[in-house]
Amino acid sequence: MSTLALSGWATPADSVAKAIAPDAATFDYSDYPSAEASFEGLRQFRDVEHIIGWSMGGQLALRAIADGVFRPARLTLIGVPFQFLQSPEIAAAMDPFTFATFRENYLEEPERTASRFHALVAKGDIRFKDVVSQVHLHPDVADHGRWLPWFDDLGTASLAGLDLSMVPKATIIHGTADTIVPVAQSALVAKALPNATLQQWEGVAHAPHLHDSARFIAAMSAT
Repeated sequence: MSTLALSGWATPADSVAKAIAPDAATFDYSDYPSAEASFEGLRQFRDVEHIIGWSMGGQLALRAIADGVFRPARLTLIGVPFQFLQSPEIAAAMDPFTFATFRENYLEEPERTASRFHALVAKGDIRFKDVVSQVHLHPDVADHGRWLPWFDDLGTASLAGLDLSMVPKATIIHGTADTIVPVAQSALVAKALPNATLQQWEGVAHAPHLHDSARFIAAMSAT
């Protein structure tokens, strides 16, 4: 089965594939100035059968499916946000002040700020040291022109209102200790999809695939 793996914000494009799907194709969406522009690049994968999306990569996959970019047979989502920024309708998300502060810090000290953000990937995980050792920054993380538009995209994107009826059978895996995307977000994603199963892993933070790759592969293969 052909597989495409999409990674999280400011992480290397192959960070998901390396851990759990070494034969998967990868795609660096930060090569494009916006999500909509990246859809043209994603069309090369229109015949892919399985998509694995971590965090922003998972949300992007759902948005691309809703846009008719591709029609995979299976979908595996890891800590995917329904809507990253709080609104009156979505309370379980990052508050606007924290979001704005992070943006300002990223503009002033991009590498340091991104490093602190990625430390949060492992925060709260019972295997913190092992997980954090596997989290790497994108080689161009200091390039504002490449990554700031995608951070701003996180602040505006939502799955609310999208036609998700064509989304295939989906397995969603989310750590209950996730401090970046609360597990309640994946509950909203699961509710919005026509055929989704949500697994909540206790003692796991924002990277279940790095917490225990063997367990993750088994869970992914069983669905």
